[in-house]
Amino acid sequence: MKRLFALILSIAVLLTFFVSCEKEGASAKKTVIVFGDLSWDSAQVHNRIAAYIIENGLDGYEAEYMAGDTVPIMNGIIQGDVDVDMESWHKNVPEIYRKGIESGNMIDLGENLPDGPQGWWVPRYVVEGPDAVAPGLKSVEDLPNYASLFKDPEDPSKGVVYAGVAGWGQLTTSEEIFETYKLKDTFNMSIAGSGSALAGTMVGADKKREPWVGYYWAPTAVMGKLDMVRLEGSEFPKADINILVNSSMLEKAPEVVEMLKKYSTSVEDNNEVLALMDQNEWDTTQAAEWFLKNKEDVWTEWVDASVAEKVKAALQG
Repeated sequence: MKRLFALILSIAVLLTFFVSCEKEGASAKKTVIVFGDLSWDSAQVHNRIAAYIIENGLDGYEAEYMAGDTVPIMNGIIQGDVDVDMESWHKNVPEIYRKGIESGNMIDLGENLPDGPQGWWVPRYVVEGPDAVAPGLKSVEDLPNYASLFKDPEDPSKGVVYAGVAGWGQLTTSEEIFETYKLKDTFNMSIAGSGSALAGTMVGADKKREPWVGYYWAPTAVMGKLDMVRLEGSEFPKADINILVNSSMLEKAPEVVEMLKKYSTSVEDNNEVLALMDQNEWDTTQAAEWFLKNKEDVWTEWVDASVAEKVKAALQG
């Protein structure tokens, strides 16, 4: 009987131990924050800056990333598959933005950047300086006079405008500019398959000091390195580059929401870090850590002192 009692007691102790361990494991489980990992560098760097702060400065959070472009990521926010979009560019897709806000599933926490200049650009050396080949080129309206300078390699009878990237919301605006200024008689539109392919055409022209005209935006590494001039008449509407979250974040991660409400950067700071990232061949995590180490005056405004000290300690570790 004593042996049976001892056996039962041992089993009870073991059960208590396992239940206790299970509870400790559950309490130690971190809340996962899913960032929409948009396909351009600035958005990915912002994701990793925010992730570093929440993982090292706040308690109980870890970050994951879901790859996608503007439309699928914004739909992911609305559906709850994505928690945070750090760089929304939502004026390029107003219908989806309006749908998300009106549904109540998507919350706009305010601007990350005050504006992201978009438009059609030419290298400064084309329009200014002693070697300028088109000093009179000031606006899109002037382009037909210079079509022969921007010769389309596939159709030398016309010039070529690199109008943007297939599947991006900006392309509609570029098409409207092309039609408004009746460019089809003198120019063709070239549409790139990716942002990097579009950047490659600009960089390639710059290396050869050749004319180039087309769509681009800032902040980007390319715009941080090259000296470009935006043509009048090609300015896109002011881009409200805001931080969007799924409404569930208000309950599951209120500390993160408060930090993201204060998160704010400048085009100049972004261009700087992206140009350094390209120059030094850093990945996005290395670029984010450079920002946190070198822009303390910026990011410490987003968090309280105790969080800032934890982040700084992690950076030194």
